[in-house]
Amino acid sequence: MTPPTRYSPALIPAARTLAARGALDKDLAAAFGVHFKTIREWKQRHPDFAAACRLPPDAADAAVERALFRRATGYDRETERVFLRDGKVVRVAVTEHVPPCDKAATFWLRVRRPDRWDPPPMIQRADDDALSSTEEALRDIEEDAYEAMCAAQDGGPEMDGDEDGMARIDALDPGPAAPADDGDPLVDLETDAPFPSSQRTLRSLSTCERVAVENDPSFRWDDGLGAGPDTLPHRIHPPLPALTQAIPAEPVDAEPPPATASKYDPAFIPLARQMAEQGALDRDLARAFGVTLTTLRQWTLRHAAFGQAVRLGKAVADDAVEAALLARATGYCYMRETVFLTDEGEVLRSETLVEQPPSLVAALFWLGRRQSERWSPHRPQPDLEPAEAARLFAEARARVAEYDLHRRHWRAHGCAPPGRAEPPPPEEEEEEALLSNG
Repeated sequence: MTPPTRYSPALIPAARTLAARGALDKDLAAAFGVHFKTIREWKQRHPDFAAACRLPPDAADAAVERALFRRATGYDRETERVFLRDGKVVRVAVTEHVPPCDKAATFWLRVRRPDRWDPPPMIQRADDDALSSTEEALRDIEEDAYEAMCAAQDGGPEMDGDEDGMARIDALDPGPAAPADDGDPLVDLETDAPFPSSQRTLRSLSTCERVAVENDPSFRWDDGLGAGPDTLPHRIHPPLPALTQAIPAEPVDAEPPPATASKYDPAFIPLARQMAEQGALDRDLARAFGVTLTTLRQWTLRHAAFGQAVRLGKAVADDAVEAALLARATGYCYMRETVFLTDEGEVLRSETLVEQPPSLVAALFWLGRRQSERWSPHRPQPDLEPAEAARLFAEARARVAEYDLHRRHWRAHGCAPPGRAEPPPPEEEEEEALLSNG
């Protein structure tokens, strides 16, 4: 239909359907071909239209979740540059890149993947007299060896003695660390050629050239498959999150705005679904179909099947936020579009490579969670100092060996070893040590 210049009650059904799919004021303005200020004026003057534009609870929640996801992963937005030429205002559409937000990404990951991104629990001892985990394990081993010795003296059945106790001690003591490999694994690594410039400046190509690049088998939407459930994704441009409510199937009685360069075709759905499964974002889909981001957004709102095809599930969205956080922590590059107006009134577009520096907040959060034993202020502290642990292991080995010597001699000869005093139980040794210190 022709874009309306004045309000009409016939717009209410279309506005209600678009609002149920999460359309905001700017989306309604693009759908009806008017300025977004006009939508606000209509809502103020016509209560029925304002009620139709109100988002349902589920749609409102999905819109906020989508906004948080876009803020956490970064996105491209369409803005305007205004020039004055011979007393006339010239407006030019420009695409700007918004970097990922550290706080949004960290909040998303801590809520959605707490097993990987929550701070590690702190290990605190109840009081100074409480035994550490290592001391408790050594005490249990000594008590087993002592009970085996007592059973041998009483003529009881055979029990596990020194072999089992020493094996458990060896399992507790990791021993010296393996020597580090001083070899450089990157010596024989071949350096691949950089990506061709056509893949870095796709927006500067014509539609035919862009389609040819997109259909090139060497062009990949993803860097490869992960090696396991804990493998971080390689993509920096993630897909949209899945909505909590399915999109209604009824069509909207509204045509695309007059400025739309390409018309929607249901044949786009299989390609859109395939690209979404590989992690395509709005900007990726818009580039592939040769349309603007606003037009792509209209397609997702007006055509239920297409909107469902470009939305992915929870795991893909979470992987995308992790990838965006990694890019934010290490820094990344993007192409900035610049617009110039010549003296002849011609609009020139240029793309500049911009390097986004690493974010300190993202780097600290990443290392504090992924390498908590080295970087987290909440990292679990060792229960014993290395020197103290080594001393306890040596004393435990000596006591377990003494218990086993008595056990073997009682089993073989029915008496204690000659010249050997019976070793006291572990608790008595501790009490003797406390009395001697007192």
